[in-house]
Amino acid sequence: MVANRWRILHIINIGTFMSTLDVGIVNVALPTMAEQFGVSLASIQWVVTCYLLTMVALLPLMGRLSDAVGRHYIYSGGFLVFAVGSLYAAFAGSLTGIIIARCIQGVGATMIMANSQAMVRQIFPDEERGRALGFNAVVISIGTLSGPALGGLLLGVTGWEWLFLLNVPFGIAGLVFGLKWFPKIKQAVTARLDLVGSFLLAIAAVLLMLASEGSGGMFDLSWLIAGGLGLLLLFAVYEIRIKDGILDRELFTKRLIVIGNVSAFAIHLIQMASLIPITFYFQHQLGFSPWLTGLVLCVQPLLMGIAAPYGGTYRDRYGAFVPLFAGPLAAALSMAIVVFAPSGSAIAMTLQLGLFGIAMGLFQSTNNAEIMSAAPDHKISHMGSMLALIRYLGMIAGTGLAAAFVGDLGGVGSPAFLNGVDVHTRMQWLFAVCLILSLAVSGLAMLRPRRHVQEKQLQA
Repeated sequence: MVANRWRILHIINIGTFMSTLDVGIVNVALPTMAEQFGVSLASIQWVVTCYLLTMVALLPLMGRLSDAVGRHYIYSGGFLVFAVGSLYAAFAGSLTGIIIARCIQGVGATMIMANSQAMVRQIFPDEERGRALGFNAVVISIGTLSGPALGGLLLGVTGWEWLFLLNVPFGIAGLVFGLKWFPKIKQAVTARLDLVGSFLLAIAAVLLMLASEGSGGMFDLSWLIAGGLGLLLLFAVYEIRIKDGILDRELFTKRLIVIGNVSAFAIHLIQMASLIPITFYFQHQLGFSPWLTGLVLCVQPLLMGIAAPYGGTYRDRYGAFVPLFAGPLAAALSMAIVVFAPSGSAIAMTLQLGLFGIAMGLFQSTNNAEIMSAAPDHKISHMGSMLALIRYLGMIAGTGLAAAFVGDLGGVGSPAFLNGVDVHTRMQWLFAVCLILSLAVSGLAMLRPRRHVQEKQLQA
């Protein structure tokens, strides 16, 4: 047992916060950057897309590499790479330079995200792991959801360069304390890097990402979707035929790992599919200011932050079944609030945000702890990287589902208005689908153990 494990958790959470925050913090600065560099908004969007794409492409590779050479070196080095990329981005004088810098940031973020939950699994005993991962789940949610809000606040008082420069001192501190405190455990695994599988998955992800954002340009969205799904099918066929690929047979033949990852994908899909339309509805239909919208949206990560440690602690003491069953059930109830609420009710949508935050808090920390505990010691970084990958793929799918039902909600020119269909009606149908998916995730909990299971039994 590592004596200073809770101190180490703070360093892990700093890395997690940095890498998830930068997914969205730059979004609000894109128009300013586009104007400064004299490029279109479609071109400047690659500042965000290249960061996500780098992580999607490298997460499985970095997880397996970390299991082989030592996750403490990869994780600590991630802080340095991320800081270098941030510094380069702040002083880049062109769009090309910023895109290169964002790719470097993406490499650093991948080194961190592939190992954050593996580090928690490594240093915490099973009876404390749920609580520790609960705090880590809070940081993941706050980092992901607060990016645009924090970016807007900083952009109001300073230039966009500071959105990158603020990462540098944290990166240096993470490197120093990581090398000093992280336990150095010799790895005994030979890494086989699945380059073909990573390439297929990355191209599929970028096609589906472009389709979900409606930014395919000259390409018809149906072709983007068909190409993305086709490559995913090819990826699955390829992975079945090889040993030690991204879809590792030792991991993905374990029932609890498969159920946990399917549930995680669905719950993050539901989260994004419900969050995006509410955000736009507040601003474009109810006339909320960006500041007020951001304040209301804070309800979800705030309540998640309160619920997650309780869910993890309950799992550590009594078992995972209750949080894994009750969390998605609460998510379904939150969707029902919007489905059956009066048209355009801001109160109903705020209640949905709060209740879903509690649902995510109960579910995510518990689910992560169960998955990481079920993974064998020599593959926990690979498992952690897959968890992060599943989260981002779920977010991409959720964005696409929201776009399919309600368009962009951007006013009278949005698809929902052009088709003559009431926006709230479309939102009700979207939230009804999310309700059904939430009930399905709750039902999957019935396939899990009903009582507390020791770590060795989970790995069996």
